[in-house]
Amino acid sequence: MKNRSRIALLIVVLFMLGAVSITAYQSMSKIITLVDDGKVTRYETDASSVQELLTQLEITLNEKDTVKPELNTKIEDNLRITIDRWKPTVKFVLNGESVEFNTDFKTVGDIVKAKGLNEEKGISVEPEESTAIKDGMEIVVKTKEFKTITEEKPMSFETVVKETMDLEAGETKVTQEGQNGLKKVTIQETYVGGELTNKEITNVEVIEEPVNKIVLKGIKNTVKDTTTGTKYAYTKAINVEATAYTAYNGDGWGNKTASGMTTAVGVIAVDPSVIPLGTRLYVEGYGLAVAGDTGGAIKGNRIDLFFNTSSECTNFGRQNTTVYVLKDQDIALSDIRR
Repeated sequence: MKNRSRIALLIVVLFMLGAVSITAYQSMSKIITLVDDGKVTRYETDASSVQELLTQLEITLNEKDTVKPELNTKIEDNLRITIDRWKPTVKFVLNGESVEFNTDFKTVGDIVKAKGLNEEKGISVEPEESTAIKDGMEIVVKTKEFKTITEEKPMSFETVVKETMDLEAGETKVTQEGQNGLKKVTIQETYVGGELTNKEITNVEVIEEPVNKIVLKGIKNTVKDTTTGTKYAYTKAINVEATAYTAYNGDGWGNKTASGMTTAVGVIAVDPSVIPLGTRLYVEGYGLAVAGDTGGAIKGNRIDLFFNTSSECTNFGRQNTTVYVLKDQDIALSDIRR
């Protein structure tokens, strides 16, 4: 009976000791919140200080990491401890626009990839993407961008001057007013790093053709045939002494010329060093002519005019006149020989 009583007493004593131990432990433990580089965790701890808590949790700090509150702070229930992990600061410049931030990336390429720039065509990165991140580093990234723009632009008309013998020398007359046209121009612009580096016209579409302005201008050097009233443009005027000949005169001239032409009114003899054979001419007082013959006495500024009869030659005699070298050297011989 006595033994049973002793055993019961022992059990009661042990129970009371356990309860006291539990109560003592509970009174010593605290609930804290730890924020480590943004990660939030709640702990129950019997640590007496922040330093002791971190040691228990095997949390290590780098030299530049900061802890709030300080390491020697006493642990109290519901204490919030914040660890800010140090990260290097970089200046990131993208196409001329810069931003600074802290990063835990290891290389320049990691940042470029994180920003989704690694697939850009023509991208340039300084320093190289394999470069390790350092505090205070500046990273410059330039991308190539193409823009296509379309513009409507006027097409300037041209002023076309046409010479005419229907107006006095130097006189002008507008026969058609000019009007600008319109074109659509497609341009491709290339930007590198946000700066325009090239412009290229890729297509031009004419919407409306321009209308040229037409101006008639009286030819300065013209001579008028007093018989027909026809005007002729010329490039050169030569003062000459003129004589006359016929194919059947007493001097025995034939009907063949030095150029091979058959003699006819309009075929005249010249000095080829002054007027080349074949040159189309207008002879004042005679009319259209072609330099088709030569003569032993025809030297320098002398010409010999063909007439059909000796009486015409006699009537003409010897005269001073002017020979005009025609601007139009395509006049047919059939229009000259009469």
